[in-house]
Amino acid sequence: MKKLCLLLFVAGLMTSAVAQSKFELGKPNDDNYRYLDDYLALKEYINHTAHPKFKLGIGTTVNDYLNNTLVKNLTNKNFTETVAGNAMKMGSCVDGNGNMNFTTVKNYVNAATNAGLNVYGHVLAWHSQQPKGWLLKLLADKPAPELTDGDVEVVELAASKDFRTNQSVGWKANESEYGFTVSFNSTDGLHLNSTKSYSYQVQFVGMDNIILQKGKQYKMTMTVKGSKSGKVSGRLGDWSGGASVSVPFTTAWQDVVVNVKPTMESSFLLMQFPNFVGDVYIKSIKFEAVKKGKTIKEERRCIKAHAKAKQSEAWDNQMWIVPGSFASGASYVFTADVRADKPAYASTQIHNAPRTYVNSDAFGNISFTTEWKTVTVSGKFSAAGQSIALNLSELADENNYYFDNVSLKINGTEKIKNGDLEGTDLSSFKVKEYGGSVVAPTVIDSLTYVYVPSSIPLTAQERHDTLVYAMDKWIKGMMNACNGKVKAWDLVNEAISGGGNDGSGNYTLQHSQGYNPDGTWDVGGDAFYWQDYMGDLEYVRQACRLARKYGPDSVVLFINDYNLESDWDGNKKLKSLINWIKKWEADSITKIDGIGTQMHISYYENSSTLSSKKSAITNMFKLMAATGKYVRVSELDMGYVNSSGNDVPTASMTEAQHKRMANYYEWIIKEFFRCVPASQQWGICHWCPTDSPEHSGWRANTPVGIWDLNYYRKHVYSGFVKGLGGVPNAIDDIKEDTSLDTSKGIYNLKGMRMHATSIGELPAGLYVVNGKKVVVK
Repeated sequence: MKKLCLLLFVAGLMTSAVAQSKFELGKPNDDNYRYLDDYLALKEYINHTAHPKFKLGIGTTVNDYLNNTLVKNLTNKNFTETVAGNAMKMGSCVDGNGNMNFTTVKNYVNAATNAGLNVYGHVLAWHSQQPKGWLLKLLADKPAPELTDGDVEVVELAASKDFRTNQSVGWKANESEYGFTVSFNSTDGLHLNSTKSYSYQVQFVGMDNIILQKGKQYKMTMTVKGSKSGKVSGRLGDWSGGASVSVPFTTAWQDVVVNVKPTMESSFLLMQFPNFVGDVYIKSIKFEAVKKGKTIKEERRCIKAHAKAKQSEAWDNQMWIVPGSFASGASYVFTADVRADKPAYASTQIHNAPRTYVNSDAFGNISFTTEWKTVTVSGKFSAAGQSIALNLSELADENNYYFDNVSLKINGTEKIKNGDLEGTDLSSFKVKEYGGSVVAPTVIDSLTYVYVPSSIPLTAQERHDTLVYAMDKWIKGMMNACNGKVKAWDLVNEAISGGGNDGSGNYTLQHSQGYNPDGTWDVGGDAFYWQDYMGDLEYVRQACRLARKYGPDSVVLFINDYNLESDWDGNKKLKSLINWIKKWEADSITKIDGIGTQMHISYYENSSTLSSKKSAITNMFKLMAATGKYVRVSELDMGYVNSSGNDVPTASMTEAQHKRMANYYEWIIKEFFRCVPASQQWGICHWCPTDSPEHSGWRANTPVGIWDLNYYRKHVYSGFVKGLGGVPNAIDDIKEDTSLDTSKGIYNLKGMRMHATSIGELPAGLYVVNGKKVVVK
């Protein structure tokens, strides 16, 4: 026996003497972490007999995997599955003009599968990180016919951005490196402060998703001034090229107009400030087309509501329909003949008396063109009120809006007096110009206006078919690029809103802000909600049909979402998702194979809070398992919330807090194995290999990683090892053995003698005493 113990000891020393990569070690120069040096790679602890289908995955920054040997080795050695964080999303592969580039995807899939990893696809249908410019271009109205007998030139707005209200830019060069900052305020709009002179490096994308007709000339107007004279240069196009622009400015505010001719139909405006040191202010940018219009004189008695130029809000100028009191849930049908001197739309609100706001959801948006048209809107009121406000400053320009034959029936009863405006009673209508009071509207007997043919919107069927074409092109391209090697996918990502009522007591799906103001959340930017145009059922069913058409025969399709472990609503979001899956599958064609739960969670020091979170996690796993579908933890990461309810930044974490996180990871993994039958255990994917940097766009300065920012193992590594079954539970109960003879020294696993003379003086870790390994907790 002594000989055997000595042999094991020597073997252990020989193993530890083999050169290890930093990701195979705990934090250097800290004995609290030396026990981590002795652990194997994480995937070695998977019990494939008990969990034959289980995959241990990791979220992967693809460029790092392809170009950083350390990251590639860490991934290949520790995990059995890899998931691209962004590289396989539609917005990463399809540009604003519909051109697809799968080079990075092919390189990644080939490298990972050649290394023996499964590649899990993320994601086929989502609303964030989409090629929004291309998709909007596909859905754009059909061009209006040109007038041959026009008698006046009309300037028509094609695209615009007001930096006073839309305080954002797109891509931006490194501000600290090139010595500039971009900020905003509601008076001057965008403010560029440049402290260094460069030929072009001070630059950013000021506007994107600009849909213009290729080869047609437009007027670009920039309202701009500087601390001294200079110019804004750049291009209207994309990263491959485009039409050059050059806008001179002085120290006074000017509307500078230049002509531009787009070389593509979906563009962004790259703005550069060559050899300029100082300040530049830009209020707004707009693109206008010059068209032929025809003067029309019409005898028609109607309301004329004048809107002054917008100063700050969509409700600067308003008109009210005043039917009298109505109840929440009352049915309505609103109809009217409407037109405007400039194409525009008006959002609507529920008020009590005019200017007494109640709710933002009345009739939705009312569209106006330069031609008379009849609008009809029906539904149920979302709140009680007395009047409906139309916000006439959604279009920033001064404009005139006209109304005739106005009707509002509530629960089948007409509530509008003198809706045809042939009489004198105007009590059902009120208006207000910016800076003015609420008054009765002006009624005119005739109007003269310039008629410009309106563009022709696509029909609902045309929009549907167009998006099926786009989805087909995208999914076919991606599946071909993967060449059958990616056998499982997030079919749909983050579909459930977490609010609303679908009519059956479940949460609604996410939609755009205009479609559903209370049901939208966008993490990635460039949002395009397919369901707005295709419907809540059809967009998922089409994506599923196409994935099975072009994917491998055995392709496995998941629905992935966040907050499924929600304790604040009794896992209602997950319950809603399960019911939506039943709806999607009700056609007996669509088949969803699994559910992914993201689990972006935190450890809570408050014991009652932690207990509630754990209970909800257990319930989540049981609900998912009860569906009979695959269960996957798709994006697991963890922060830390102290007893005061505050997030603890990485640098402030104590050893005890790190170990509590490790124990929580251990519990989650074991609970997954306990609650989910082996036949349904797809696996667990951890989203962040390392902690999040201070300025990261994802959980910045949070201890979310299994490794620290220097790629050394953290205590949570041991949580994964224990959760996977690599270290017996009984290790938690090991106590100091006071009978151990330490007179001959205590050694670490590298053979170095410790200064301590008793076990009680040692930090946590693995040690050797008299040829025996000893664990100190």
